[in-house]
Amino acid sequence: MLEQRGFKLKKGLDVAFLKRERFGFLYLSLPSFPMPENGGYQVVNCGLGVRHNRVDDVVNQLGHIWGDANRKNTTTVYRGLQFFPFVAERDEKQVIHFPHVEEDAAVAAANLSAMLEGDGFGFFERYSSLEECAQGLNEPIETRTHPLCNGFPLRAYYGVAAAALTQPDRVPTLVQRYVEFIRSSGVVDPLMYDVAKDKTGSDAIIERLETVARLGVAA
Repeated sequence: MLEQRGFKLKKGLDVAFLKRERFGFLYLSLPSFPMPENGGYQVVNCGLGVRHNRVDDVVNQLGHIWGDANRKNTTTVYRGLQFFPFVAERDEKQVIHFPHVEEDAAVAAANLSAMLEGDGFGFFERYSSLEECAQGLNEPIETRTHPLCNGFPLRAYYGVAAAALTQPDRVPTLVQRYVEFIRSSGVVDPLMYDVAKDKTGSDAIIERLETVARLGVAA
């Protein structure tokens, strides 16, 4: 199914499939891990990602990603289905018990196929639009968890950068709304950055927001 749509298996520790696009790539991630209980089983999660090079090239200038290879693999939006399933009973973790691998693997494959046909390929198509990314990442502003980028304030950086590349006139108001939320909620940034590394708390986050806004508009 994936090969027919132009995806290729990506070599690495976890199974993943990638489709190159003119704007970046589409990404289906299937991270898995073994569990020893009850005869042993493998848990397989699923995530859907879309990268727009123009956005990630801006956000990655904040200096939180080390190495060119890693910066080339970041995604603009990423939906982890174990936290944000389209259909809970179908999309949450797939469990493959070692005593009956073939049967459980067939069920997992059927669930993944149904997810892709029902919602996943539509997700890829929708967020292949940079305008949709700019809209979706910034709605709502007032939340720390989000189905398109489940980490705050990283989502804010992506949202502002995407908006700066599509609707620059919207950016000052957008930044101000994020600033108000950051100051009222007391959120902190758990990552390390080159930009504003000498600042802490909301001051550091605000400087990074202003940086991606400036870089995005300039781009």
